[in-house]
Amino acid sequence: MVCEKIITAMDTSEPNIFVARQPIFKRNKEVFAYELLFRSGLTNYFDPLQDGEEATSKVITNSFLLIGIATITEGKKAFINFSEEMLLQGYPSLFPKEIAVVEVLETVGATPEVVDACEKLVGAGYVLALDDFLYEDRFLPLIKLAKIIKFDIRQMSLPELERQAKIVSRHNVKLLAEKIETFEEFEATKKLGFDLFQGYFFSRPQIMEGRDIPGSKLHYLQVLKVIQDEDYDFAELAKFVSRDVSLAYKLLKYANSAYFARRQKLDSIEMAVAMLGQLTLRKWLSLMMLSYLADDKPSELLNLAAFRGSFCELIADQLLGRRKEAGMFHTVGMFSLLPAMLDKAMADILPELALPEAIQEALLSEVATPLSRTLRLVMAYERGDWEKTAVLAKKIKINLDSLPLLYEQAIEIAQVQLTD
Repeated sequence: MVCEKIITAMDTSEPNIFVARQPIFKRNKEVFAYELLFRSGLTNYFDPLQDGEEATSKVITNSFLLIGIATITEGKKAFINFSEEMLLQGYPSLFPKEIAVVEVLETVGATPEVVDACEKLVGAGYVLALDDFLYEDRFLPLIKLAKIIKFDIRQMSLPELERQAKIVSRHNVKLLAEKIETFEEFEATKKLGFDLFQGYFFSRPQIMEGRDIPGSKLHYLQVLKVIQDEDYDFAELAKFVSRDVSLAYKLLKYANSAYFARRQKLDSIEMAVAMLGQLTLRKWLSLMMLSYLADDKPSELLNLAAFRGSFCELIADQLLGRRKEAGMFHTVGMFSLLPAMLDKAMADILPELALPEAIQEALLSEVATPLSRTLRLVMAYERGDWEKTAVLAKKIKINLDSLPLLYEQAIEIAQVQLTD
């Protein structure tokens, strides 16, 4: 989760809702759940008195009525942070127990009232997780109720992490390591018996010096290179799709999806290609080539690439007034994940693609342009870095209130594109 982040706008009488999702991975790098990070708005980011806990809780609940938790997490578990006051007020029970994981913040004390509230939640079928955990005997009542305990690996040394993990492992809990940022940290915490992992390790690949790109991946890179040319042979690429059974099947399914709301079912590649048109076919093929490049990577990586491309494109089209250049924004968003897919630095990949200079500059962050700033805004957004999002939005002169719907649309478009 995706990387991924969601924003939606409420009625004008209420503040906007900003919801960020960060993926939590299993040992095999499949997504287990998303942690949801909330904020009531960005325009008042620097105001520490912006909301009371009760008001914020209501805003969070309303966001689910507007967006829908299933849309946000795509059916996976949702880790939701709750303060002591929220727990005592019973707010977790407003969320579906089948999806919500009640994440008890590190600031919550193990008071009799808190323990009683958590016992009621567990008795009702909710899963309890302890956030940013540091072991103390006084937390034993909560440890006994929890199913998941999260350790911030930045808060302690590896030996101390091992010591605390051994203590809590005596209980029936899963261990979650958060703020994992390197492959080495992922491997080290796996050896300590951790089951779940959170951080950006999946998009910060271990660079393998001297490693060549396999032949098939080189072919996909060549296809990517061809379709970035504005004068590419549309008919020739249509033939390329028709000769690949997997591509042909996926194209027909995509073209016949509810997203396009067609009355007549398309039953041939030619009809599908004609209906999509040159621009959409280019974008769709780019995504499919990336899926082949990432076939040995976590599926979340491709999800994130599809989302970034769509979100960048929607911002360009609807907020920046750059409709003719929207495809370029889409390319920058999708291709920003190439280093993670190929285990190579961006600077080493770009010569193989011969992309336009503006795209290369944006991907390398060499020049501050609307293209590069839009990509950085989208990346800040998906991390829940609201302060940086606000700063970048101001620089490219877009209205923050316009972002919510576009974000939700980008997620929906990515889901349609990646439907098997």
